[in-house]
Amino acid sequence: MSEDEVEIRLPEASDAAQLLTLLTRLQRESDTFTLANADDPISVSQEADQLRQIEHSDAHLLLVASLGKQLIGVLSIAPTPQGNVGELGLAVEQAYWRQGIGTALVDEALYWAQSASSLEAVGLIVQTRNVAAMHLYQKMGFVRTSTPPETVKDDAGKPVTAVEMVYPLTNQN
Repeated sequence: MSEDEVEIRLPEASDAAQLLTLLTRLQRESDTFTLANADDPISVSQEADQLRQIEHSDAHLLLVASLGKQLIGVLSIAPTPQGNVGELGLAVEQAYWRQGIGTALVDEALYWAQSASSLEAVGLIVQTRNVAAMHLYQKMGFVRTSTPPETVKDDAGKPVTAVEMVYPLTNQN
């Protein structure tokens, strides 16, 4: 792989520090990306342990996009309380938007979900003002559910409208 070629891959425990740094950058860059436990940061060793655990899960996935040695994007799928649906989260550094990186991450994740996971569907909640993300998910085959739009809070605490989308998995093992 050349230094200017983006690679989509599973993160290794040795990526923990850089991944935490990326997540902090992404949180600062976007008001549509929020970390679930942003108020309770974890250490590099805790992140490394989590990466090792995710590696052996058929319901969790974490992918990174790297350019050379620099991480520039991340995608996660984590099981919801229902257990058979995975919630997708995606973020790419703003400098790399509209270059196909988000599409490549989602494509790889959906392949994993269909071929290697125990999930029946992949879902997400997307803010309606995030038009580019909504377009990406629709292009990849996600459809809006019949669940009415909901109001969520952005990082500044302002209410924004969001919709639920789902990608049903049909070719289970």
